[in-house]
Amino acid sequence: MRNESTDAPEGADLGRMPKNFLASWLLLLLRNWSAHGYQLIQTLMVMGLGAVDPASVYRTLRQLEQEGYITSTWDPQDSGAARRMYSLTDAGEAYLSVWAKQLEQYQTVLTRFFDLYTTQKKEQEQP
Repeated sequence: MRNESTDAPEGADLGRMPKNFLASWLLLLLRNWSAHGYQLIQTLMVMGLGAVDPASVYRTLRQLEQEGYITSTWDPQDSGAARRMYSLTDAGEAYLSVWAKQLEQYQTVLTRFFDLYTTQKKEQEQP
């Protein structure tokens, strides 16, 4: 029997990609330093995530804070408005570990896929 939402066999996990890839990146970035939302957005783009939707980042940050994975405080600026400074909590560190394990499983599945793909392609190209 197939799961209609994913069209995968029921009960098959196959190291699926976490539903919210952005959350894993935000947790990782906040692991070693506290940052403002704008800094996080800029870093995500530098890390190769392309054009990041700021609304999605801030929505994800709010969700992570509601779930207790990060905290935020107001950082007063010498000039301009205060900004929120985000930091990882102990619960966030534990959750990041879970994300990392899931992503590692997903990476293993991708590696197998490309190994097989490359092998089949080479076989098809041989006369």
